[in-house]
Amino acid sequence: MWSESKNSIGSRGSEGGAIISDDEHSLGARVTLEKGGDIAPFSITVGVYCSFFHTTYMGSLSEGEAIFKSMKSDIDEYLNYPQKEESNWVENFVNRY
Repeated sequence: MWSESKNSIGSRGSEGGAIISDDEHSLGARVTLEKGGDIAPFSITVGVYCSFFHTTYMGSLSEGEAIFKSMKSDIDEYLNYPQKEESNWVENFVNRY
């Protein structure tokens, strides 16, 4: 289950921008959307605890919000069905995003 981490909204994210969305999954993942970072107008940083860390970049807020939502859905499915092979899932996730 996802929950919003409201304490981090507005603070500086790992890409140097202001955090505008920051959600954490109860089974061990976090997805953070930033604006105004060092590399691109918007970025999403993903961490699936004890598994992988990935950052992707986009040019608009609408694109960022759509990808943020899609990433959360993919991660939720993966965490709720752990019998999937981790290495293939991570590779597919990174290639998609």
